[in-house]
Amino acid sequence: MSDKLRLKATDAEDLGVISAVLQDARVSLREMAYIKDEKRFLAAFTRYRRERQSDPKTCEGLTEIMSVLTFQEIFEVKYKGLDPENPDASLSLLTIATEPGKSYAVEIKLVFEGEAQISLRTSKIAAVLDDFGEPRPCAITPCDHEASILPGWTESYDAQA
Repeated sequence: MSDKLRLKATDAEDLGVISAVLQDARVSLREMAYIKDEKRFLAAFTRYRRERQSDPKTCEGLTEIMSVLTFQEIFEVKYKGLDPENPDASLSLLTIATEPGKSYAVEIKLVFEGEAQISLRTSKIAAVLDDFGEPRPCAITPCDHEASILPGWTESYDAQA
């Protein structure tokens, strides 16, 4: 059995699985490309291999791997909150969302920390996530930048309360 993931998405539910796998993955603008003639958008992420952790509640033993996410049939790409003058700035992916389009069938949104967003306009969902390279110990982990607790909130949730 391969140590690498290869996931395919043809609908919003499939894309939700890819989104979960890529949560907190890091990428820069330099590691993204829109090939207009081929209607293809690619992004090379460094993703956390949470599926290989013995205890997903901690970051102990967490590894990372390079993964390329490819979308086909993309006829327009829009963005906001990104700085093209700083192509090496690291972006952390929060989620991938879909919604019906106006003059197109589907809008796929890659949503990053800091309100940055890339919008892919397409006639259908056609995506593949492929791991490549070798897994390695994490350079940084999600535990290195945990969100601070809001005033009045507690760190844990008790369903019995």
